[in-house]
Amino acid sequence: MRAEATPPSTATTEVDDEELIGQADWVIGGDAARKGRRQAWYAGYVAVLAAIAYGFPIVQAAFRTSDPAWLRAQLSSPVALGALVLAVGAALWGVYSAGGFRGPVVPPLPWIDHVVTTPVDRALSVRRWWRLSLGGSIFGGALLGATLGAGFAFAGVAPWYAAGLAVLAGAVLGRLAAALWLWGQVRSWPGRDRGPRLLVRPRRALRALHADSLRTHSANTSTIGGSVLAGNLRTARLQLARPVRHARHARLRAGGPVAVVIRRDLLGLRRVPGNLWTGVVFTVIGTAVIVWAITHSAAPVLAASLGLVPAYLGFGAWAEGLRLQADNVGTPSLLGTTVRSEGLAHLVVPTGLTLGAFGVGLVVAATTGSVPVSAGLTVLALVALLAGAHLVAAFRGTPPSMSLRPDSGPMMLVLWYLMPSLLVLVVGTLATWGLRRSPEGILWVAALVAAVVAFGLSRMERLSIEHRV
Repeated sequence: MRAEATPPSTATTEVDDEELIGQADWVIGGDAARKGRRQAWYAGYVAVLAAIAYGFPIVQAAFRTSDPAWLRAQLSSPVALGALVLAVGAALWGVYSAGGFRGPVVPPLPWIDHVVTTPVDRALSVRRWWRLSLGGSIFGGALLGATLGAGFAFAGVAPWYAAGLAVLAGAVLGRLAAALWLWGQVRSWPGRDRGPRLLVRPRRALRALHADSLRTHSANTSTIGGSVLAGNLRTARLQLARPVRHARHARLRAGGPVAVVIRRDLLGLRRVPGNLWTGVVFTVIGTAVIVWAITHSAAPVLAASLGLVPAYLGFGAWAEGLRLQADNVGTPSLLGTTVRSEGLAHLVVPTGLTLGAFGVGLVVAATTGSVPVSAGLTVLALVALLAGAHLVAAFRGTPPSMSLRPDSGPMMLVLWYLMPSLLVLVVGTLATWGLRRSPEGILWVAALVAAVVAFGLSRMERLSIEHRV
């Protein structure tokens, strides 16, 4: 009898995900990973130089002008600690919300199509981008803590060991911000595993990222980056716009042209409550710092300048109607209004809300102490300045031709974007300093603010003529 032939044994091959990812990285990106690491190190080097050359001197100079003991007592008060908690909470919430549009893990589209969609462990296939974002968040938080802590210690407001504690706190907050950023990206796409436990399980959060969600975030990054480089902010706003889910049944009531514009802005805030609450948080923080600076003669002069930054952002969150008008500038008005009257009408809602926030702050300050006459004049000047700066920002037009140069173009583009906020900082600081010295300086302060408003109105008229159809 012939012996039965035994079937050959089936050979099994073990595949190493790390090796496959390395091969795919070289085929798709070449030496892109090495270049990305070098760019990250260079960005960190520039950030450290900026903190040493600008951040630390500004922080210590801002607090050296006041009595350290008085300033230490003010900064350790319950109101100051509450404002700090509110600011940190608002920043973390903003990072979480940003994760819904552009998360920390955004590989290029070829990598998503050819690597992420394969059976390779997703936590490994997107690990490089997560590590880069995580390291940047921790490094940025630690650098910010070092800058503030060293500035406070050098000015005598805090002991020297506070600088080390500030570095540690900044690094911890940076780690928390990165986790919230990733969680926001995971929750931007429907899925079962979206709970808060992902905050402490980053590998599980990376595995929960959907391929279609990664494609959407990559497309958002390309669109927004291209629109920012081209100076076309309208495309970026349209890309970031969310569908209306609130007050959809509310209707715009009839009335005069100006009344309709004001009601339209109020209805817009009802339908997009995110803009409303973003403006509330930023404005509360900004007005609290500014009111504290202008009602205490011993407060640092630059404290009001620091408060102008969140106040400017809060005013802008409520001025969406003005930006929409600028996006459609040149088209005939359906209400029969002129460009100037419609633009000024769009400023009524943010100006009124900002004045209300400042009014509440002055009332609170009056209950705890005396409020000088110059404080009220400063508030009026700063609110008018914010309105004029947002006119400039909304109707800034196209970037200058010098921004297309290969050498100095990026710097010119950055300055073009920052021009309205720089106007607020420079003119606002001069106005606060002048009125703090003497209320008689209201004349030249009013002249500076009127010049900013006039410049914004001229930009509006010029842009309307250039785009008239």
